Amino acid sequence: MSAMNAKRWILWVCLALLFVSQVLLFRANQRATAAQADAREAREQSNQLQIQIDELKASSVATLSLDNARLRSENQALAQKMAKANNDLTLLIAAKRKSDTQLQTARQALQLQQSHLQQLTVENQQVQAAAATPAPATAEPSAEEQKSLCLQNLRAIDAAKQMWALEYKKEAKDTPTEKELLPYLKGGALPLCPAGGAYLIGTMDEPPICSVPGHVMP
Repeated sequence: MSAMNAKRWILWVCLALLFVSQVLLFRANQRATAAQADAREAREQSNQLQIQIDELKASSVATLSLDNARLRSENQALAQKMAKANNDLTLLIAAKRKSDTQLQTARQALQLQQSHLQQLTVENQQVQAAAATPAPATAEPSAEEQKSLCLQNLRAIDAAKQMWALEYKKEAKDTPTEKELLPYLKGGALPLCPAGGAYLIGTMDEPPICSVPGHVMP
């Protein structure tokens, strides 16, 4: 009888242990399932985070490329502006130098014209004084008087050349025509050499010349 009770008790103990084992196994399975779910969720979050990181990297690279392109464009535009400014400055300097040269030429022409006018005034006074002196009606001007009158003509032609060059901004190698000088000459006509010589106007850097020997501007 006691042996039967012992067997029953052992059986119940085994059943209880089996039940406890099942309960523990069920709980372990639940924990494993939960752990797997957590792991899947963590992997998904990790994948999402990696995607976001990749997108952020791609966005950063694109933004950096755009910034670099914009900076290059701005740098090119700035370089073009600087080149244009340097070119404008060079043109301004060249224009100033040309203006200074023209101004210096104009001053020299004015000084020369004033000098010629003073000489013409003196020579006119001399001619007038000589004309006031009684002389035979048939007397012709002496060679010296002819030379003096010719030099007056040459100075008048040279003064006309200077005024023509000043008004039309001519260079040293330019040569005016007789017609171009007429507005600047007394009476609107080219004077004649009293000794019958012919006048050569010449370029701006040359004085006018008379064909009569000795009729030369000093």
